[in-house]
Amino acid sequence: MEDEELKMLNEKKMKKLQELINEKEQLKNIKEPVVLDDSTFSQTINKFPLTLVDFWAPWCGPCRMMSPIIDEIGKDYLGKLVVGKINVDENPLVAGQFGISSIPTLLLFKRGQAVNKIIGSVSKNKIAEMITMHLD
Repeated sequence: MEDEELKMLNEKKMKKLQELINEKEQLKNIKEPVVLDDSTFSQTINKFPLTLVDFWAPWCGPCRMMSPIIDEIGKDYLGKLVVGKINVDENPLVAGQFGISSIPTLLLFKRGQAVNKIIGSVSKNKIAEMITMHLD
């Protein structure tokens, strides 16, 4: 009886380990920001361990200024973080759900839960500090 329980526990642990390995491999393949919308948002933030979401709009000057910095962050944290971008004009449901009233706004999600927020234009170092606090 104990041998069977031990075998089941080992299989469960191996399955979890394989899931983590697969997750890491999948993260390494996402080299560009993911374009999010109202229908894909929840699925994406729940799928990855750490997701940085840029809430922006095309008419927003500070958003356009931050875009290359956010792209760089995605490359700097390749394999550890997924960057997503969501246009608030085209996706009002998600923007409303998170009370986005100023853009650019960056929300950091860990396993689907919002854990940090930055509003406005900030330095790359400020974003990196926020991310580093939440890396496993």
